[in-house]
Amino acid sequence: MNSSVLTVTLLALLFGMRQPLVDTDVSHWDTKRFQVDSSILEISAPIGYRVRTAALPQRVYKRAQRLLLDLQYDFVRQGSDETSQFQIKVDLVRLVAPFNTEFAKTSDLDSALAEAFGHPINGDKSPAPAEQLVRGRRWIYYDNSADVTYGQTRETYGTVIDTITVLLITGWYGPNLRKDPKWFESRRQILREVRNNTKLVE
Repeated sequence: MNSSVLTVTLLALLFGMRQPLVDTDVSHWDTKRFQVDSSILEISAPIGYRVRTAALPQRVYKRAQRLLLDLQYDFVRQGSDETSQFQIKVDLVRLVAPFNTEFAKTSDLDSALAEAFGHPINGDKSPAPAEQLVRGRRWIYYDNSADVTYGQTRETYGTVIDTITVLLITGWYGPNLRKDPKWFESRRQILREVRNNTKLVE
């Protein structure tokens, strides 16, 4: 975390501001690179995160998933046991059967992901997944912000990497964050920027 962000964050905590500061300038973000078959996947995310999951990225798939990143934000301090209010998780998902992206619909990818997981991604109260086109890449978008799981809600963006691999970027939102519309929207925008700046270099 740079000095200006650290100073403002400490002042915010001292004077009781509810919304911690996360640097939204993408040029300051940390870029991680992962080998995915013959390609390089680049994921950029804000600095100042907390990591609780050891040994990442996972080298093998576990129940169709391979966790690459698990980044926590909006907590009181590093090393604290306080639950973070904002979390970004990045997974690769291995599909059961090859997926034809050329003619596939959003519902087809949703079904393929449900088959890989053994259950639907969407919650009971969530709208149907939507397709989004961002910088020439097709994404499936799950808005689970109305479905509460262990006190948190989530949003997920997914894109096909190859015929059997899908990248999922999920943002988890805590209860305190969701009570503040401005704070909530700022974190949703960060997740969109993570999606927007994801690159696959072949």
